[in-house]
Amino acid sequence: MKNGVFTVPGDGDIDFVPIFKTLERENYKGWMVIEAEQDPAQANPFLYAKMGRDYIKENTGI
Repeated sequence: MKNGVFTVPGDGDIDFVPIFKTLERENYKGWMVIEAEQDPAQANPFLYAKMGRDYIKENTGI
């Protein structure tokens, strides 16, 4: 696997906003799991989890 491919929403190249809009339009009520398979020596797990959570909250209101 290429180094640095996995990260949290808001940190990578994928634009999650259209995905969030589709989920909202379809009235999705299930789970959303945020996970980043990163080297904890390079990416503090708590800080990256918080960064992903903040991005979701900012772009969805949840």
